[in-house]
Amino acid sequence: MLQIKGLTVTHKKDLKVIIKDFSFVLNEGDKAVLIGEEGNGKSTILKLICREEETDYVSYEGEINRGGMKLGYLPQELSEEDAEKTVYDYLAEEGQLFLMTPKELSRLSGRLGVSGELFYSDQKMGTLSGGEKVKIQLARLLMEQPDVFFLDEPSNDLDLDAIAWLEQFIQELKCPVMYISHDRKYIHEVCDTVYELTEEGLSKTCL
Repeated sequence: MLQIKGLTVTHKKDLKVIIKDFSFVLNEGDKAVLIGEEGNGKSTILKLICREEETDYVSYEGEINRGGMKLGYLPQELSEEDAEKTVYDYLAEEGQLFLMTPKELSRLSGRLGVSGELFYSDQKMGTLSGGEKVKIQLARLLMEQPDVFFLDEPSNDLDLDAIAWLEQFIQELKCPVMYISHDRKYIHEVCDTVYELTEEGLSKTCL
């Protein structure tokens, strides 16, 4: 179980409170979506949970209890550094690629709907289509075998076929998932809990 209690986040530059008293729990099998106006701190929440070292622009109070879980994080955009890597270098960076058997890699490529040859491509990550980019990032996450997935607007820059594939992928994941989305149809197709972040605070809706 991953739990956030009373999270209040303040911008260091102007001391503006962007998130106030945010709390939620992710249990086994949960599919939760975080929605709200652009720029109101949704991505910051995911970064605080998964990559706290990248959030030196804010300070926070409250409790982030990761419960010893291994976190898988898909950022809204590739970093400039990752965009310049080849697909092979990106996947091989953490070493898991070398631990997988040909059969396991074939099963993974089939699950993602891509050719296994793409895993060894010298094409740069930044030149991939939106769908390919997301699938390769998910391939690396799946190789790392996280206990929970955090996806920051994963449907951005995807065509309709890729969005349909992503919906099914999230639905079939056995582990908990929290993702950010602005697509209302996508929200109701995939999730069982909606957290809406507004200036007044947080509301929770179970579907």
